[in-house]
Amino acid sequence: MLRLYHDHNAVCCQKAELTLFEKGVEYEEQIISLFRSEQYSPEYLEINPRGIVPALSHEGQTIIESTLICEYINEAFPGPALMPTTPLEKARVRLWTKLVDDEIHEAGSTLSFCAMFRDRMLNMAQEEQEKRFKNVGNPIREDMYRSAVELGIESPVAFRSIASYEMMTRDLEERLSHGGDWISTEGFSLAEIGLTPYFARIEYLDLHDIWLSDRPLTAKWWARVKSRESFGIVFVEALSSDDISEMKISGVKIRNRVAERREEYLRATR
Repeated sequence: MLRLYHDHNAVCCQKAELTLFEKGVEYEEQIISLFRSEQYSPEYLEINPRGIVPALSHEGQTIIESTLICEYINEAFPGPALMPTTPLEKARVRLWTKLVDDEIHEAGSTLSFCAMFRDRMLNMAQEEQEKRFKNVGNPIREDMYRSAVELGIESPVAFRSIASYEMMTRDLEERLSHGGDWISTEGFSLAEIGLTPYFARIEYLDLHDIWLSDRPLTAKWWARVKSRESFGIVFVEALSSDDISEMKISGVKIRNRVAERREEYLRATR
C-alpha cells in the first residue's frame, strides 16, 4: 500500500503529488490540515515525529522530506524517468532541487506569510497567534515568520526572499539560454518538479511577472510547465476557489511594494 499524507495547498506536498502523477503511480491520500495544525496531532506524530508534511508510507516504511520522497518515488516505481542518466545531468538537476531546499522554500514561505498567512494571523486573538508560532517547531523559522507577520513586506526576511527569487529566476534564464525546453538536456525532471510549487505560489499571489516580465525564456518555460497534465491535476483541480481568491487578494496588497523592494535589491547589486 502507498499512502501520501499531505495538504493540497502546501508547497512541499505539491512536489510529491506532481512526482506521483508524472510517474503514473496510484496511491491513497490522507489530508493533514496545516491550518488546523493536524500535523501535530498524536496520530500523525506517530507517523512523522517531526510533525511536517508530506510523509509517504510504502510497504510499512515511512519516507519523509519532500525532496527525498520525490527521489524515492522516481526510483521505486516504473514510469517516465525524472532523473537524467549521466552524472553531469544528475548534478545539474540536484543543483536546482538543492536550491529549493536551501533557499527557495524559505523564500516562498516568507512571501506567503507576508501575504495570506499574515492576513489570517492578524485576524486571530493574540493567544491563538502565539500557539501558531510555537507550532512551527523551529526557533529560527519561528523568528522568520514572526518578523513576516509583524512587519509584512517591510521585514528583512521579506527582502531576502525577494532577492532569492531574483537570483533564482536570473540563473534559470541563463540556464535556459543554452537551448532546450527544460533544465536538463535529457528532458523534464525533478528540477522542474522542485521549482513548480514556488513559481505557482508567486503566480497565485499575482507576483510572478515582477520576476518574469523581463525574462522571456523563463516565462516560456513556466508556460510549458503549466501546460502539463500534472499541473492541472495538482493545482488547477485541487485548489479551491477560496484558496485561489485568498492568495490573489492578499498578494495584490503587497505587489507594488514587492516590486519596489526588488528594485532596491537590483540597485544595491549594480
